[in-house]
Amino acid sequence: MTVLRALTAAAAAALALGAGARPFAPADLVQTVRLSGSVAISPSGAAVAYVQTQYSIDTKRQSTRLVVQPLDGGEPVLVAEHSADARSGSPSADAGGKKNKRIRASQPVWLSDEALAFVATDPESHTSTLFSVRGSRGRWSKPHAVLKTAVPISDAKYSPASGVLAFTAEVYNGTTTLEETAELGRQDRDRADTAQVYEELWVRHWDTFATPKLPQIHAVHLAHKADGSFRPKRPARNIIRDTAGDGRLEAAGSFVFSPDGRQVAFVAKRPGADYAWRTTSYIYLADVDGSAATAINANNKGASASPAFSADGSRIAYLQMAAPAYEADRNQIAIYVTASGSTVAVASDWDRSPSQIEWADDSTLLATYDDWGRRKLARVDIHTGAVTPIVEEHSVGTMHRVPGSAKLLVDYSAFDQPTDLFLVPVGGGALERVTRLNPQLGEEVFLSPAEDLEFAGADGATIHGFLLHPPGFDPQKKYPLAFVLHGGPQSSFADGWSSRWNLNVFAAAGFVTVAMDAQGSTGYGQNFTDAIRNQWGGRPYESLMLSLEQLLASHPYIDRDRLAALGASSGGYMVNWINGHTDVFKALVNHDGMFSTISTYYSTEELYFPETEFEGVPFDPEARKNYERWSPERFVHNWRTPTLVIHGEKDYRLVVSEGLSTFTALRRQGVPAKLLYFPDENHWVLKPANSLKWHQEVLGWITRWTSADAGSAAPVAAAPKLLVQGEL
Repeated sequence: MTVLRALTAAAAAALALGAGARPFAPADLVQTVRLSGSVAISPSGAAVAYVQTQYSIDTKRQSTRLVVQPLDGGEPVLVAEHSADARSGSPSADAGGKKNKRIRASQPVWLSDEALAFVATDPESHTSTLFSVRGSRGRWSKPHAVLKTAVPISDAKYSPASGVLAFTAEVYNGTTTLEETAELGRQDRDRADTAQVYEELWVRHWDTFATPKLPQIHAVHLAHKADGSFRPKRPARNIIRDTAGDGRLEAAGSFVFSPDGRQVAFVAKRPGADYAWRTTSYIYLADVDGSAATAINANNKGASASPAFSADGSRIAYLQMAAPAYEADRNQIAIYVTASGSTVAVASDWDRSPSQIEWADDSTLLATYDDWGRRKLARVDIHTGAVTPIVEEHSVGTMHRVPGSAKLLVDYSAFDQPTDLFLVPVGGGALERVTRLNPQLGEEVFLSPAEDLEFAGADGATIHGFLLHPPGFDPQKKYPLAFVLHGGPQSSFADGWSSRWNLNVFAAAGFVTVAMDAQGSTGYGQNFTDAIRNQWGGRPYESLMLSLEQLLASHPYIDRDRLAALGASSGGYMVNWINGHTDVFKALVNHDGMFSTISTYYSTEELYFPETEFEGVPFDPEARKNYERWSPERFVHNWRTPTLVIHGEKDYRLVVSEGLSTFTALRRQGVPAKLLYFPDENHWVLKPANSLKWHQEVLGWITRWTSADAGSAAPVAAAPKLLVQGEL
């Protein structure tokens, strides 16, 4: 097993804490200032508005602040602030115990360079209000109500060209007004029973059961008064309600205005009985004065994403997958010509899968994409297909064109740098920092930088990953290893900040922390992503174990007797698979992982996922062999490694019975195990206090079982030998 490459810092031994800095802790992570939702750039490009949130462990409160940041380097201005008790079920109250009357701002949207609007939703009345404030010389007026809606709204956008405000609201299919939906909602809440009846699949998704309500787009014309205020000219109108043959047209994610503001483009899945086992979605166009929508790519079979109008509105660029049941197919760039209705493919030979596209100019698109452990930004020539990187290091999130300039506003982060806003020239060049939301991190608190790793995996594949050293690292000492496995599985460990599986948390706890991208990961070409199909416990497992062996051989400061593996979702699947196939780890952590491939198929919501991954349905005799071959449940009799099992009750992707089954299999055989159960969390642990508890339990578990004296408490039963693919 040859090490292809292990890029280690020349001065690794000098990776010491800076003067006065202390190690990063879970409390630091859960109390970081975070960007919340989308940002809004003023029409002239002079300023950006954004919402930031922060949790306090001491007060158990979550603060929400609406901030305006000038893009010329001026000081940020606080526009609105709200604080609420963050505990589940606790009423919002101020320090004096009275109900907090301050407005919780969300979804900033500029109505003009002087008028900033935002949405505030009342969870008790189930209504929303669009407020506006006027600014001059850094001072902002009190909020003024522009529009009140009978139901909650989201994703508010405004077109200065047409004077139209558009937003998404969940409404009962077929209703004409928001008031109708509000009345039906009141009737539903007043029912004596709580039954929900279904005749077709797509009963639930992520953490929510399907209801008769659908997210649909509404539009309202705003009148701009002489005093600078705004008022609706008429009630908001559902502009996609009458779409022919839709049955249940749901706007998925965000929408975009055409340059003249007369149309919106959005993504919606193809309605039909196969909703749960097809990914097919289209790019729809809807007139803001109409009540219908038409698909511009109705001949496509796969999922669509990221529509973007050209500057003159004559073309729409978008992303398109080809396979009708594969959510990890390659996103390919297409351009729809509105005059002719024709479609042109762009950069067809580019073996990467972009996640967002925008127009740079008439002949160039901008694209974000995964590539070898980074989330990059590049220019794409629509005529030649040439791809020219603009930002190649760390991770670019969403991008926004800045009006009146040749710059983009991006959110940008790294393993050792929390997310902030930056400006970057469209033609390339140095990034210019706009915000510094967490100055204490990297100054008062030490964050470990990441090093690249490359090893030889199954079938000779190159397996890339990252390594983080503990603070004050000394190569002459021995350290335990935290071997972190990503979920997806079609995702990757990109060099970016995470509020959940943050690698610096494990490094700061004293672990050499390693994260490898085995087969199935994104950013290494579509063939590498596809290589996990019907191979879940095959090539990826073998590559991880081969990488681990090369890692240990090339990094003698890692203690072979103190290894821990941790993973969530498909990473949790891999933890269960590891438990049945090797005894090299002293501790395992399985977060929301899969116990049985067969039981998961019958309880999950997105059936297209297992049907693609295991090449069929389990009630087909041939495909069932695939499910059974790769099911961790088959190897439960080999489980010997102490395991922490974590699961959320509201996880409908991998239901709680998968975690309970894992815990039962461990404890019934006498294997040390612990169950961490969250009744109010879904596939992720999102509530700050729950996140803090998660980190305490996880770090406590892997520290306990990788400590020097853990062997005395380890199980005495024989453990299985290391198996490789050919022995399965």
